[in-house]
Amino acid sequence: MSQVKIEKLFISRMDDERDKETGESSNQPPNREGSQPRDIPSGSQSRNFPDLGAAAMFPSGVAASPPTFISLEQILKAAEDVSKSGFNMALAHEIAVNKDFKLQQNKPKTGLEGKISEICHQAFWDILTQELTGDPPVYTQAMVLLQEIKDILLWLLLPHNTRLKNEINEVLDIDLIRQQAENEALDFLKCAQFILCTMARICAPARDDNVQELRQLTQVIPLYKGILETLELMKIDMVNFTISRLRPHLQQHSIEYEQKKFKEILQSLESLSPPVDGLKFTRLWLQNVYDEISAEEGRSEEPQNSVVIRRAYLKILRWTAPENFPETLHLDHARFITLGDDLTVMILTATVILVTYSNVGPAIQGITDFKNTLKSHVQILLSDAPQIKGKQLEEKLEAVGLQVAKEVNECLETHGYSALGMDQESTLVALIKKISDEDHTVYQLITKRVLEFLELALGTTSSLKIPPGLSSLQNELSVFAGQFLSLIRHNLSVFSEYYNQIIDTRKSFK
Repeated sequence: MSQVKIEKLFISRMDDERDKETGESSNQPPNREGSQPRDIPSGSQSRNFPDLGAAAMFPSGVAASPPTFISLEQILKAAEDVSKSGFNMALAHEIAVNKDFKLQQNKPKTGLEGKISEICHQAFWDILTQELTGDPPVYTQAMVLLQEIKDILLWLLLPHNTRLKNEINEVLDIDLIRQQAENEALDFLKCAQFILCTMARICAPARDDNVQELRQLTQVIPLYKGILETLELMKIDMVNFTISRLRPHLQQHSIEYEQKKFKEILQSLESLSPPVDGLKFTRLWLQNVYDEISAEEGRSEEPQNSVVIRRAYLKILRWTAPENFPETLHLDHARFITLGDDLTVMILTATVILVTYSNVGPAIQGITDFKNTLKSHVQILLSDAPQIKGKQLEEKLEAVGLQVAKEVNECLETHGYSALGMDQESTLVALIKKISDEDHTVYQLITKRVLEFLELALGTTSSLKIPPGLSSLQNELSVFAGQFLSLIRHNLSVFSEYYNQIIDTRKSFK
């Protein structure tokens, strides 16, 4: 099923749901909750996508001031050449795996491009101001503006909103409005009031305040500028709502879609002269892991494909060569980098806590609140640890040791114990500082336990026991495992055929 057909199916079903919930009364406005993207929280996980075009405002060639918009249908119907196939595949993948995905308003352009855009936009409003303040007023640009606003309002309507559609077409009849202007009978502010009333009926609740603020404006230019800015937000709201409701359908079909697009990319690379191996690094990745497992002491039989694949995914969490990153994981490269960083912070934090409790002794063992507080503070201090190495990491952990010693002393004194002596404090700081060594025994032990836990999680559906020494990070480890498993399952569904072929080929050479 094509993406456009999926979207149409979604629209049709959504219409049925909203008809049941609200109906279309001649006296009551439609329920506006449908346009609110409920399951897409505000966050920092937005993506920037290229501008895929919009209508020009000026037939004379002056750039449009009203903002342009990107619909989901426009994005999914982008051209089918290799570069845009990659773009479409990335978008489908992003929507399928990222429940927080949403489009956001384009950031203002900077530099020369931004300056030109600003000048062109301002030119539109300057011309509109001159025309409206002339004697007699001229409404050429005003007609263009009203047509743009009308088109956006109609775009925002759901298919079953026929009554409101007819009302918009009747009130914002551009030919009739043009005749009123020619007869000097046009009330431009009255048109704005109808537009605001319509916006209030169809906008998401989050935009109510924007519309209410616009109702207070009485000057034409600021009012219509605000209308267009709010309509832009409303259109993004609608696209995000569509994405959120489309996601289950897209997830159902995205595996087949990604497989098809990836195959097209491989074929295009193979057709080059000389041909390019689009699976070069994926092959090296799996072959190396296969060889590592085969060389394990005491192993007499060849490793199963599933074991090789699980170990390979775990290896990605400790990946140190970004230029050789497997092609099949490319769309999730940033996610794996983030997960790897989170894993490093989690292991360092667990190591610091284990070293601290082993050194201080039973005095703080039973104080649960202290362990949670210490954990959160250490996590904050180590948040940038994955980006630093060597001497810098050593200095970072020394600072962590000093903070830990301070908090341990405060806890001991609060609960009636003697604070650490200077020698004990120095020893604790020194022990935590030594964690910067990659061969640190406790650090390696914690790392081994975490990776074994994740490997078990990849191969079972039953409950798992949190490894010893990681009880204080149970929530963090559970969340991490969930994110990792979700990512792996989708990737494996798309690319398992390639993985098995590569491993089977390797076995044939043994």
